[in-house]
Amino acid sequence: MLIKKIVCEVDTANAKAFSNAQSKWGALSHVNGFIKQTGGWRKTADGLFTAEIISVWENRAAYDHFMENEHDVIYEEIGQKATLYSIEVALTQVDAEGVAFLFENWEIEYEPGWTVTKA
Repeated sequence: MLIKKIVCEVDTANAKAFSNAQSKWGALSHVNGFIKQTGGWRKTADGLFTAEIISVWENRAAYDHFMENEHDVIYEEIGQKATLYSIEVALTQVDAEGVAFLFENWEIEYEPGWTVTKA
């Protein structure tokens, strides 16, 4: 499985708009190879909010197909870009046990509206 970890810095003024936009990623549920996405907030000392999102994909090929054909359409549609201060993305290959461990040991305040599962 492929794990995509997204870390976004969001200023206080845009936190609500970012959260609302993040809640609109439901179209992922119909993407081939997508398994789950969830995330939430971690407040930082400098007054920014850090949004951490994890998505799980069946494999790299499915993820690459999504990025090449569907990601930008969804991203532009929900208008999330204007709410970000910065973004970092990391990809990691793991087995099913690694995915379970990742979600059990993640120290953030989850946002229920950000969770998307495969349809």
